[in-house]
Amino acid sequence: MLIENFIPFLIAIFGILILSVAIYFAVRYFAYKRSFPLPHRFDFLWILLTFLTIFLTTFTQGPLEGSLNQTFLTWTTFATLLLFFYVMIFILDQFLVEYFLCTVLKIYISPPLRKAMVLFVFAVAVVIAVQKIFSINPWAVYAPTSLLSLGIGIALKDTFQTFFAGVALSKVVRIGDWIQIGDKEGEVLEINWARTVLRSWEGDHLFIPNSELQKGMFLNYSYKSKRHRCKLEVGVSYSAPPKKVKNVLLNCLQNLEGIVAHPLPEVILKSYGDSAIIYNLTFWTDHYAIWRTITSDVAMRVWYALKREGLEIPFPIRTVQLFKKKIEEESRNFDELLSKIDLFKMLSNEEKEVLVQKFHFQTFLESEIVVEQGQMGSSFYLVLKGKLVVLRTLKDGKPITLGELGEGQFFGELSLLTGEARSATVKALEDSELLMLEKNDFKEILNRHPALADNLAEVVTARQTALSGIQEKSEIVQQQTLNKSVLSKKIRNFFNLKN
Repeated sequence: MLIENFIPFLIAIFGILILSVAIYFAVRYFAYKRSFPLPHRFDFLWILLTFLTIFLTTFTQGPLEGSLNQTFLTWTTFATLLLFFYVMIFILDQFLVEYFLCTVLKIYISPPLRKAMVLFVFAVAVVIAVQKIFSINPWAVYAPTSLLSLGIGIALKDTFQTFFAGVALSKVVRIGDWIQIGDKEGEVLEINWARTVLRSWEGDHLFIPNSELQKGMFLNYSYKSKRHRCKLEVGVSYSAPPKKVKNVLLNCLQNLEGIVAHPLPEVILKSYGDSAIIYNLTFWTDHYAIWRTITSDVAMRVWYALKREGLEIPFPIRTVQLFKKKIEEESRNFDELLSKIDLFKMLSNEEKEVLVQKFHFQTFLESEIVVEQGQMGSSFYLVLKGKLVVLRTLKDGKPITLGELGEGQFFGELSLLTGEARSATVKALEDSELLMLEKNDFKEILNRHPALADNLAEVVTARQTALSGIQEKSEIVQQQTLNKSVLSKKIRNFFNLKN
């Protein structure tokens, strides 16, 4: 008879376990399929709820019924019911609010408002539990204590004001925003009931009461739009034409990560200073957190670009000294490099020494474009240090890579000798140092020895034919083989040489 009494009891316990495990794994599987990280707190709460349910089932039904004190069982039932409500609210908060509203629908709900919603629902659950378990009307208990509640409300006026200020701030401040209040600026890390926590540029944490944020003025750099305009002030010598300066400054923004294409960057001539014309270079970024780094990168590019173009920043003495020092240090290696280039092998040692002095030392930073396909030019480049990539855009607009250039390699001989447009784009893969030779720098040697035009044409024709063969094997582009006599004539016409 005793065994027959235990069988329904054991079946009930086993059913509770099976149902609990099934619900647990169903919730976990749902979270896994949607790549939603469910906190491990859920595991603990679910195990505790299952244990309490089995405990109450054991001592309120079956053979063990009545073996424990009734008051203890009543309070245990009350605690279990509250835990059940809390777990259900926790699951709804995670899946309905955190996943569906915030992640899927992208609706922002501030942490204080979310906590207020959870507390309100839980408070209603407590009232229901009290009424069901203890058969007490909570409103009857509340009536005699209304005056006491009023006193508590007055005493906690500032606390409530701060809390509701945090709820109201959800419309204008979100976690991850960058805000400035007074002379303090930082990223919003947390918004709780009492205060908003910022992390400054220096890594320090600033705690601001929500009521102060609501009442005072503050600047939100991320409100509705993440875009932020950066400004760099540049002073350039009066001898530099403003239009040229503007083009050089705008070119410094090409292929720089972090800068958006729209709105368009612009250069404004701000004022005429005592020793320089002041320009404002403005551009936009979606990453306010790194705008200082981006502005620094732009400033470095500006310095190198102005230096390459011979445009002086108001410290000309320092610039000239750096240039001369670099040329003097490297001049010994230049002669050796020129001897390895077919284009200059035919020159005498004296002519090579003259040519070395004509080269212009230039530095290009990573991702900067040295020459661009279709661009007219008359300069030749020799790679001293670094690595560059040669790119070509086909007729269908598809870009292809022709190869890479390293130390001792060169490009631009056709533009130097004939002034033809660039047949490819050359871009720096890393910070690179180049030597540049312009048409006017080479003209003096050709004027002395006009017959060099034929020899140069022969060398360039052979090089271009070899390059064309490589390209055809790669099925990249078909290029006509240059004719030596035609090229020689082009060189003579370009340099105005006598026949």
